[in-house]
Amino acid sequence: MTAAMTAAATGTIVVLSAGAATAAPSTAVSRAAGDDPIVTVSPVDLGALPSFTYVSATSINDRGDIVGSGYSAPYDTHGFRWSRGALTALPDTARGPLRINNAGQIAGSIPGRFYSPGFVLRPDGSVVHLDFSVSDQNERGQVVGTGPLTGGTHAMLWRDGHTVDLGAPAGQSSGARAISGNGWILGDVQTNDHAHDHSARWIRGRWVPLPTATGYGSDINNRGDVVGWAATPTGDTHAMLWQGDRATDLDPHDPLSTAVAINDAGQILGSTYDPATNVGHILLWDHGRRTQLGDFGGLFARPVALNERGDIVVATSTAAFRRSHGRTERLGGSAQPIAINNRGQVVGSTSLPDGTSHAARWDWPERHP
Repeated sequence: MTAAMTAAATGTIVVLSAGAATAAPSTAVSRAAGDDPIVTVSPVDLGALPSFTYVSATSINDRGDIVGSGYSAPYDTHGFRWSRGALTALPDTARGPLRINNAGQIAGSIPGRFYSPGFVLRPDGSVVHLDFSVSDQNERGQVVGTGPLTGGTHAMLWRDGHTVDLGAPAGQSSGARAISGNGWILGDVQTNDHAHDHSARWIRGRWVPLPTATGYGSDINNRGDVVGWAATPTGDTHAMLWQGDRATDLDPHDPLSTAVAINDAGQILGSTYDPATNVGHILLWDHGRRTQLGDFGGLFARPVALNERGDIVVATSTAAFRRSHGRTERLGGSAQPIAINNRGQVVGSTSLPDGTSHAARWDWPERHP
C-alpha cells in the first residue's frame, strides 16, 4: 500500500460558457415504417472550451453535474465541469475526467503518449495524483485502474486516500476494468505470451478467474454478477452471465452475440451481428427473457449504456437513440452519446456544421411521462 500524493488544484476555475443549457429541449415527431411515432429530442448545447475543436461530455451524475474534455491535437486535452448552467475549466492536473459520482468526486487520467497517470479531483478542489491510469469510479469514491511495473502491469485500487496494489499471480500481469457500487472489482490477468489471458474478479485479496476459460467480462453489478462473452471452439462468441461459480450462456443459438452491461436489477444489454446482412442488432435480457430490439434503422447498431432503471442508449451508423420502458426516442443533433445517469439524462457530443463538436445533454421530451 502506498500513500497517494495530494496537491491543491492549480489554476483558477473560471466560467467559460453557459451554453444553451437553460433552453427547454424541443421535440419533433417522425414515424418509422411499422412503428409507433418516434420523438426526436433536441440536444442542450453545453458549450465548448475556447480554442478547442472537439469537446465532449464523458459522465453525468444523478444530480445533473457533467464532466468532459476538449482537444484540438493529440495529448493536448483540457477538462471541464458543467454544473448549474455554467461550464468551468478543470485544473491542468485534472485534464482528462472520466467519471463523476453523486458526491461530486471526479476521477480520470492525464492523456500521454505512452502512459496516462490518473487523478482524483475531490469536491473540495484538491487533486490527488495517482500512479495508475483510471478505468472506473464508484459512489463510495473508490477508483480502479492499471499501473505500470517493471515487466508488466498491476491492477490498482484507490480508497480512503491510499493506493492498494491488487497484485497478480506470479509471473503474470493484471489490470482493473470496472468497480461496482459496493466494491466488487472486475479485471484481467495476462500471461507473458497471452496464451492464457482471462478475466477475473478480485475476491478476498486474490484474483478469481471467471468459470469459463475463454470468458471476457465487460461489466459487474453490486451482486458481483459479471456479463460479457465467451469464445467457442468453432470461433463463435456467445453472450455470457457469470454468477459466482455458475456460468450461463445467454445466447446458445446465436453465433455472434455479446453482453456489455448489467444493472442491479439483473437487466443485461448486449448485441448480435448478422454476417449475412452485415447488420448489428441490439439485445436486452430482462429476468431471463431475451428481446431483440432490432437495428434501430442503421448498420452496426451498438449498445452504449444501461442505467439502473433499465433505460438504454444505442448508437447506429446513422443516428442515436434512448429506449425506456418500450418507448424509443431519437437523440437529435448528430448525437454521439457516451453516458446516461439514473434519471435518464444522456450526455456526449454533437457535431456542428463547421466540423467541430460541442458537449451536449439530452433530457426527456415534454411528452414523456
